[in-house]
Amino acid sequence: MDNTLRSKRYKLIMNSPDYREKLEKLTKDIKISAKNSLNETHLAQEFSYHLKKFLSDELGIDNINLDPEVNDKILGHKFTGRMDAVSNSLIFEYKHPSKLLTKNDKEKAHNQVVDYLEQLFELEGKQYRAILTDGIKIKYYYYVDNIIRWTNFSDIDSDDIAVIVKSIINFDNKKFLPENIVKDFSLNSENSTTAELANELFKSLNGVNIDENTSVIFEEWKVLFNLSENDNGKSDDINKRRRELGKLFQVKIEENDTDFKSLYALQTTYAIIVKLIAAKILTYKQYGKGLVYFEDLSTLNNAELRDFTNKLENGLDFQNEGYINLLEGDFFSWYVFENQWNDGIAKAIKKVIKIIEGYSYITFKDEYEPIDIFKDLYMEVMPNAVRHSLGEYFTPSWLTDRVITESIKEVNKEKWRAIDPCCGTGVFLMTSIKKIIGQYKLSDLDKDKKNKLINEITERVIGIDMNPISVLTSRVSYFLSVMPLITEETSMEIPVYLGNSAIIGEKVNLDGVECYSVVTGSINGFFNTILPVNLVDNGNFLTKMSSLNKYLRVVDKEKWVKKFLENVSQKDKNDKVVEEIENLADNLYDLQEKNSNNTWLRIIANQLLISSIKNIDIIVGNPPWVKWEHLPQTYAQTIKKQCVDRHLFSGQTYMGAISLNICALISNVTAGKWLTKDGILTFLMPKTLLTQDSYAGFRNFYIDYENNIRMYLQKIEDWSKAGDPFIYTNEKFATYYYKFDFKDYENDGIPVTYINKKRNKKIQFINKHHNFSEVQMYFDIKKGAAFQLDKTRTGLSIFEGSSSDVKSFKNIIGQCDYKARSGVEFTPYEIYTLEAFNVSKDKKYCRFKNFSSTSTIHKASNTAVNGTRLETKYMKPLVKGSTIEPFNINFENEYGIFPYDSETTNLIEIDELEKNSPKLLNYLLDYQAIIGKQSDRSKMIARGKEFYSLSKIGKYTFAENLVTFRDNSKMAAAVVKPVLTHWGKEILPICAKHAPYISMDKKGNFITEDEAHYISGILNTKIVVDYFKFTYSSRSYSINFNIKIPKYNPENEKHIALSGLAMKAHSEEGKLVLGALKEEMNQLYLEICNESV
Repeated sequence: MDNTLRSKRYKLIMNSPDYREKLEKLTKDIKISAKNSLNETHLAQEFSYHLKKFLSDELGIDNINLDPEVNDKILGHKFTGRMDAVSNSLIFEYKHPSKLLTKNDKEKAHNQVVDYLEQLFELEGKQYRAILTDGIKIKYYYYVDNIIRWTNFSDIDSDDIAVIVKSIINFDNKKFLPENIVKDFSLNSENSTTAELANELFKSLNGVNIDENTSVIFEEWKVLFNLSENDNGKSDDINKRRRELGKLFQVKIEENDTDFKSLYALQTTYAIIVKLIAAKILTYKQYGKGLVYFEDLSTLNNAELRDFTNKLENGLDFQNEGYINLLEGDFFSWYVFENQWNDGIAKAIKKVIKIIEGYSYITFKDEYEPIDIFKDLYMEVMPNAVRHSLGEYFTPSWLTDRVITESIKEVNKEKWRAIDPCCGTGVFLMTSIKKIIGQYKLSDLDKDKKNKLINEITERVIGIDMNPISVLTSRVSYFLSVMPLITEETSMEIPVYLGNSAIIGEKVNLDGVECYSVVTGSINGFFNTILPVNLVDNGNFLTKMSSLNKYLRVVDKEKWVKKFLENVSQKDKNDKVVEEIENLADNLYDLQEKNSNNTWLRIIANQLLISSIKNIDIIVGNPPWVKWEHLPQTYAQTIKKQCVDRHLFSGQTYMGAISLNICALISNVTAGKWLTKDGILTFLMPKTLLTQDSYAGFRNFYIDYENNIRMYLQKIEDWSKAGDPFIYTNEKFATYYYKFDFKDYENDGIPVTYINKKRNKKIQFINKHHNFSEVQMYFDIKKGAAFQLDKTRTGLSIFEGSSSDVKSFKNIIGQCDYKARSGVEFTPYEIYTLEAFNVSKDKKYCRFKNFSSTSTIHKASNTAVNGTRLETKYMKPLVKGSTIEPFNINFENEYGIFPYDSETTNLIEIDELEKNSPKLLNYLLDYQAIIGKQSDRSKMIARGKEFYSLSKIGKYTFAENLVTFRDNSKMAAAVVKPVLTHWGKEILPICAKHAPYISMDKKGNFITEDEAHYISGILNTKIVVDYFKFTYSSRSYSINFNIKIPKYNPENEKHIALSGLAMKAHSEEGKLVLGALKEEMNQLYLEICNESV
């Protein structure tokens, strides 16, 4: 008999009516024998005898070895000590009841078991489990994250014996651990099961006989994901996603329909795997009566399997078992439709089932250590480029533990309530639940207390996500987290809701009836739903809506409205409320006529429940990090008004200042809607939110602008040097702790904790742990502070270590009399940037080859091996940010095509370009299609109407004197001087992107050469360099800085001296004494600042 049939047979026996009675008798017999045992050996023999007899009589198992005394000879390797028995990786350690009476006895026995487990792990690399018992009491030992855990002693009962029996006969011994699931179900797994299922689903979606219901459900999914055919697909993130999905499905993805279908197929694949894993785990519960045994599924024919998956997509019997919304109809059930289901899909699903059959979910009775088994699976099924395009970064458990722990300390409230508004796979929810359950001893809880604790948890821990995949995953994870508490009487609604935390419903009043109002986007467009608060706040609202949802397909609209009104209290049934319910019915029945998948009432119910949330003490999580320009266009327009109303945009007019990150909006909206006055919002968000000008509005964090109600950043934890815990991104981030308590950013500052990884452990190893206390030794923790030095901007300056020099930095804040400009955007860079192939004696022509690197997107393919001969008239040397050093520019062999008239500053029109540079024009024409792919933003700000026009150009570009500086990495500035080109002509270079420059003052006057040196001297002073280091992200400096650079005065001795020192620093002689010159310039600048008001 194979393992599958054997396992099925055992489960049939274990679920028989009299099995529990026989377990009770076995438990009683073991206890009696233990009390009468003469010594430890006698106890071991009696315990073993009763177990073996039970296994033989009831399960027909005669080959189990439970003989006492396992030593090094039996194990086959060196082992110190003698274990009483080992069976199926379960160690039995017996002690006579007289030897477990005192504290010392118990401690000695405990240390003995731990020693055995550690030895076995060291010698075999295997993680055994163990029980320590005297036949009356029992204690369990098990591994979590390579660390031995144990329960307290408890009186042995039939549940304990049941677990021991299951552990002994457990032939499918693979545990539901992240590493096992990833090995079996990653896209690149050896068995290729996941990739095969994804490809079968993708083929079905692109077949000729698409089911009408599939087309509708696919359109509904796009609406929910805010995906639109109007999205232009020019975002680099979207292009990367398309390339990655194209590799998986072996197609070239260039348009939205294929892009969306590939993403839909992959999400459906993941959903199927999660649901099947859930079915396997949940059917281990004895009270899941009536469910087909999981082992039966691989033997079903294709029609029977389709019938099962159809039931799976509709929640199996879990609703009837009291789990209201654990598995319910969603947007990923399309594959069971008649025209979509096929032999290929059935075969691939059977392969998934066969693998899951090899897993077991057996836990010791009081064992509790929830593990997020789905986070790693999601990351391995969804390629990094896909997740990045959706702004998804998954948080390791130890980091989640740190964030939750610190948040609980800040609110200092025993019965805190927490919500994760973007819960993903549910790791913050699981950690929160763990904190609550950790306050109790499970062995002390009877059934009533367990159910009360479940009710408490579902009231205190809530999750929301707009991705149905995340909601599915989080609900199953939530269920697994409370599974040890579940009894036969348990009924629960899992408080994880599908909805958008950036758009939460409002309260309205309909003729004296307080109501919630939500807006839902559907294939019919947006529609409004308004229902009474009393109805929604009722504890069984979801149950009522689930029942009404079933009636949609079986009764007419009039009867449905009547049925709905039965749930509304008489005092709430005024004419306007009835009218709103009728409007809801109109919308739902209109959708039904279009073959909608019957999920919209569920979605609306979730939205309404989200609107009803209140009195939250902790808002916590890792919201999506998606920049405004990468949002789907329809979604960006939907939320734009909210951003304006909440004063989240910076209000400045230069490029990038109207940008935002969606996590900033979610922070503001959720805090304003849900947080108590003493509550805290704790989010992991990019570090750039602290400094970049585009987040100027967000940093004010107005909840109510009109009444000046805002939140204040209480403390920051900086993870920039923590070893990139998210693995797949090196985006620097911090933990932000916001409360309503006033914080004086200018004078008191904000405490900053720097958590920097040591070199002794890889982050992959650290990420296997669950608690911060387990990994804290791998980090150096340092203190610092952040201050708002500049009253005119909300950005913060962050100081590691002592902040004693803050006063000096405040002294340099003030008016800058000069206007900095961005460098010219040569887009696409690979086309407009050329390298001279050799030195030319002909000043009119030179041979060039395209600039390229491994990171270039567009490859120029038309360049000859020995370069292309082009006219030099419109070729300019380039200054790049990377070439700028203090008082020096390292000109690299890079030239830019710059077809502009230096006299008029206008673009050279195509006729004129053909006349005086025909070869150059032909070169540009060869790449016209690639040039045309630049972003709409670049086209909009381009100077000139020809296809080859460039952006960021004005009269300031053509100045004779200018000083350039870096806009990232480390501040460095230099005066731009003419360079000798490869064709023997001296030409003043053009500053390209990331090499901003100053050529004019704010009154529009061009600067002089002395003035340029004066400015470069200031920008290279130590205090200014440090200011930029502390104030901006090293990835991007603002060029609209408010540091004191007073207008150069040719009669001011200090100005003259500073200019002269900077001029000397640019010389070869000055480079030899640069340190001393810088020190002198720094002192001069501070004196100038002291004189400036």
